Amino acid sequence: MHKLLLQALLLVVIGLTAYVGWWLYDLGKVHGVDELKTLRTAHRALETLHGKTVSDRNALRDRVAILERSSQVDSQAAQAVRDELGMLQEELQAAREEIKFYRGIVSPGEGNQGLRIHNFTLTSGLQAGEYQYDLVLTQLQRNDRYVSGKVFWNIIGKQDDAVSELGLAAVTEPGAESLEFRFRYFQHLTGVINLPEGFLAHKVELTVKASGKKAPEPIAGVFDWPGTAD
Repeated sequence: MHKLLLQALLLVVIGLTAYVGWWLYDLGKVHGVDELKTLRTAHRALETLHGKTVSDRNALRDRVAILERSSQVDSQAAQAVRDELGMLQEELQAAREEIKFYRGIVSPGEGNQGLRIHNFTLTSGLQAGEYQYDLVLTQLQRNDRYVSGKVFWNIIGKQDDAVSELGLAAVTEPGAESLEFRFRYFQHLTGVINLPEGFLAHKVELTVKASGKKAPEPIAGVFDWPGTAD
């Protein structure tokens, strides 16, 4: 009797576990679809903005041409139009870059899928040895799985005329061994680092390591330090 009762309880537990697992999977899938719809909506909005910016730019070009041909041209008015045209050109370029970025996420090419370093920049700060970093990671693939892991730094340079290398912990406060990430489609990682006095950086190696049983292979990138490119 007790044996039959235990068997029945075991079947109930197995059934509940299977149901909960299916429910969690279905919930995650729904959230992934919603997030992808949001990205596609942003992509369409940027394409609309791009078209309007191109139209405005062409109209301003025609206006500049008319003003320059006119014998009664107002130099100040012409300059104002040129300035406005320059601003539109910058907005147009920014819109094109954003469109390219979102297009790569929502419609990745077959050769561009997987975990990638999309962009990495370093900008000099206000103090000597201070730099602001901006790292963009992407996962260009047609699924709704999260990817998580760590980014390790190796800064190569010279200290007192000798080749030296620094990890992230040596240039951050408090010292961090790596940058942690977790995202589904893309993630910005930003922050500030400070080089030790007398250290001259030449390059930085970034190694991105995902965690988990089905994690993609680690990827790496080498970037010239600002002002030291060959």
